[in-house]
Amino acid sequence: MGDGVSGARVRSDTAPEVRDRGPVALALRPFGYLLIGLVWAALSTVILALGPGMLAFLVWADVTGALGEVELITGGVAESLHNPAEVIAIVISLPLLALLWGAGVLWMLPCAALPPMLLSFTFLVRSLRPSYADDALSFTTRGARGSTMGVTLTQVSLSLLPVHRSRWTDTLMRFYVAGWAVSLRAMTAAIPAGFGWLAAVLATMEDLPTTVRVLLAAAAVGSVGWSAVLLRKHWRARFHGESTGRSERPITDLSADERDRRRRALEKRRAARLSRR
Repeated sequence: MGDGVSGARVRSDTAPEVRDRGPVALALRPFGYLLIGLVWAALSTVILALGPGMLAFLVWADVTGALGEVELITGGVAESLHNPAEVIAIVISLPLLALLWGAGVLWMLPCAALPPMLLSFTFLVRSLRPSYADDALSFTTRGARGSTMGVTLTQVSLSLLPVHRSRWTDTLMRFYVAGWAVSLRAMTAAIPAGFGWLAAVLATMEDLPTTVRVLLAAAAVGSVGWSAVLLRKHWRARFHGESTGRSERPITDLSADERDRRRRALEKRRAARLSRR
């Protein structure tokens, strides 16, 4: 994996001032980033196992028939559909599961865990390069109350922000922001993928007719594709300024004054839209 450095080094405007690093700190720095990266890698593995991993396991078990225990998870669905109470419970729970899996497990949580993992390993590579020995590699800032995922009574610490920016780290930071500075529009856009995940799980159930399973599989692909289109539109509007005609820096790369100015600008645009109604 490259460290995302090519050409001149671009230092983040909000990074702390350059500080000299002692030989002990420089020697221990790679181990620190390695440890942090492994922690985030473990969390990422759990998150991916809940979404794509579980689905891949069910598909593999259905195709190979290697695990009869899977019937304990997926069996008996056809019989449940004959019980009105269970049908009502299923109908009520589907939107909740779609929200949890689509917005949470398939989008927000991967965006919250994978970028810190990749950033940690990026800084690990950089920590081994003598050209980075004269400066810090990452820094921590605090998000405004209620603007980030976490305990909203306090300001959430956003760590592993790159001191030296590159195209690679900028891309990771966009996903980082998507996971930690949660957008209601992005969560809504990911809900169809949650329904698609549920449809794909149902398509692995052997006690359903083949035609129904094929239709469920097609619905799963269509739902995931729908979410992909919606998320792409949101991504381009949020990070490339397509809705406003200008590109905006990630909120985690803004100072408190810059965040306040952006908030006031958004409020003015909202007031202008309301006045035209």
